[in-house]
Amino acid sequence: MKFAVNYSNPLIRLLREGSIKIDLIKCPDWEGMLAEAQPYGPITLHFDLEVGLGNTCKVDFARIKALLHSTSTPHVNTHLVTPKYFNPEDAAELNKINALWRDEIQCMIDHLGASAVALEHYPWTHANDHIRPAVDPSIFSQVILDTGCMFLLDIAHARITADTLGVDVKDYICALPLDRLVEMHITGVKTHSGVLTDHFELGDGDWVTFRWVLDQIKAGQWRKPEIVAFEYGGIGQTFMWRTNTEVLKTQVPILFDMVTSLN
Repeated sequence: MKFAVNYSNPLIRLLREGSIKIDLIKCPDWEGMLAEAQPYGPITLHFDLEVGLGNTCKVDFARIKALLHSTSTPHVNTHLVTPKYFNPEDAAELNKINALWRDEIQCMIDHLGASAVALEHYPWTHANDHIRPAVDPSIFSQVILDTGCMFLLDIAHARITADTLGVDVKDYICALPLDRLVEMHITGVKTHSGVLTDHFELGDGDWVTFRWVLDQIKAGQWRKPEIVAFEYGGIGQTFMWRTNTEVLKTQVPILFDMVTSLN
C-alpha cells in the first residue's frame, strides 16, 4: 500500500524541508497544480467524475489516459450520484438511474478497463437526500458486482452516512464490496455549522475507526488497497482554512507508519 496526502502549500513546504515522508502527492486533474507538485514526488490523481448525470461518455478519455501515463495514478475514480431533483421513492426513476449508472460505468470500462475504474460513494446527510439510493450499500455493491469495476472506500464518507442512517459505521462498511477495494481515503469528521463534515484533522473517533480498518486488512478480511490517502489539506477557500501545518507535521508520520507497516 502506498500512502498519499492532498496537495497543499504547507505539505510542499514540509516535503521540501524533509520534515515528513509520503509515497504520493494526491492532486485533482489540474495541469497547473501538477506542474507545481511534480518536483516534490510522484503524483496520484483524483478525478471529479460522476456517474448518474449522463455526462460520462462525453469525457475526454484521451486526456485522462495521457494524465495516467504522466503520473503514478493506477486507476480512475468516479462517484455514484443521482440528479439534484431525483425522487428516491419513485420506482421508475430508480430503474432509470440504475440503468444509467451501469451504462456510464461501462463507457469508462470500454476506454480504461474494469480494473482501472474505481467507484466511490459520497457522504449522505438529510441535506442531500436525493443521493440516498447511491449510498445504500446493497445498491452500491450491486452496481460494482454487475459492472466488474473496483471500489474506493472513503472512511469519512462512510462515517457521515452511517450517522445519518443511525447505524454503526463498521456494519455499514462491512456491507460494501471490500473484495474489490483498490483505494481508501481517511480524514477527520466533526460537526461544522450544524452538519457532520469531513476533511478535518483526525480526532479520537477517527483514529479508532482507522485502526479497525487496518486490522481488517492485516487479517486478510478485506482486499489490500493500492493507495491510502489522507485527504487533509488543499488549496482554495474550501480547504485552506482547515489546512494546518502542525497537523500535517504530527499526523502524517503516524499515518505513514501505520499504512506502510502492512506492506
